[in-house]
Amino acid sequence: MIIYIKTVGTLKSLEGGTKVVSFEVPEGTTVSQVIDRLNLKDWEIGFIQINGTPATKESILKDQNQLTFIAPLAGG
Repeated sequence: MIIYIKTVGTLKSLEGGTKVVSFEVPEGTTVSQVIDRLNLKDWEIGFIQINGTPATKESILKDQNQLTFIAPLAGG
């Protein structure tokens, strides 16, 4: 199945800027499995959304989902 991945914040540098890329994954894939395939570290991800709705690493993805990884916010 095909999902779409968007990175926001400091994570966008992974793909040369914020954009949405397609990614092929097997049926029943979890967010955690995608994180592993992208070689991301837990500390690099502050928030996760699927189709604009908050999600967890245990969320199961469906065909055509848009998965968004948002970097942790920092500053003062």
